[in-house]
Amino acid sequence: MSATIQVKFGTLALDSTNNITCRPPSEKNAKPVQTTNIPCTDGAIAEEAKLGPKTITIEGDIAGSDYDDLRTNLGALKAGLLGQGIAKLTIDNERYINCQCKDFSYAYDHMTRRATWSATFIAHYPFWQAETATEDEDTPTSGVGYTVTNAGNAPARCKIEILADAETADSCKIQNTTTGETFQYRGTIAAAKVLEVDNRYDTDDFEVLNDGADDMDNYEGDFITLDPGENTIVYTGVAGPTITITHRATYY
Repeated sequence: MSATIQVKFGTLALDSTNNITCRPPSEKNAKPVQTTNIPCTDGAIAEEAKLGPKTITIEGDIAGSDYDDLRTNLGALKAGLLGQGIAKLTIDNERYINCQCKDFSYAYDHMTRRATWSATFIAHYPFWQAETATEDEDTPTSGVGYTVTNAGNAPARCKIEILADAETADSCKIQNTTTGETFQYRGTIAAAKVLEVDNRYDTDDFEVLNDGADDMDNYEGDFITLDPGENTIVYTGVAGPTITITHRATYY
């Protein structure tokens, strides 16, 4: 099924309400590459940088039946853009990006009937994510790898939930051999309880929760991400846990 156009920021539709129309968005990605000149020679030393925030610009028109109506529509547009904090921006019905409106400007094209407008959005996490989450549930054999697939083209954050079949004490290790990331949980997971390791999937914070209580002190190693494509996950520990890995396909 093909995606359908849906330009929306939080609760504000930018292509269908209050006589708002918009043109195709533009976006800018950049890496904050730091360089250091090499004395007495050509060139420089450049660090390998990760992506910085993504900038997205949307422009359009807004109309009114008369000046009062145009002013009212402009006020609703400004409130909908600047009055929301971090919210979902969508261009279609399949992917979204969390961002906030950095600035908004407008100019009257016709004093009583129409104005043009422009809004700039900043996405601190610079990737588009699938609206529908992917959940992989397995009961793996200790030391034997299994596959979890990220259908996107960028690394995906994920949440890992380990439901203990029997009490697990200092015997829970997860590796993504595709990315080289590993973590070890040194605490105890009681039988039928869940250890949740969240690499900023649900929030912008790293979380380690044992039966809902913070237990970062017993955690060591990496917070797992999923490379694009197939990832090999290896669990090492007491037999029998159910491991659920939840992520959203992630795109540049």
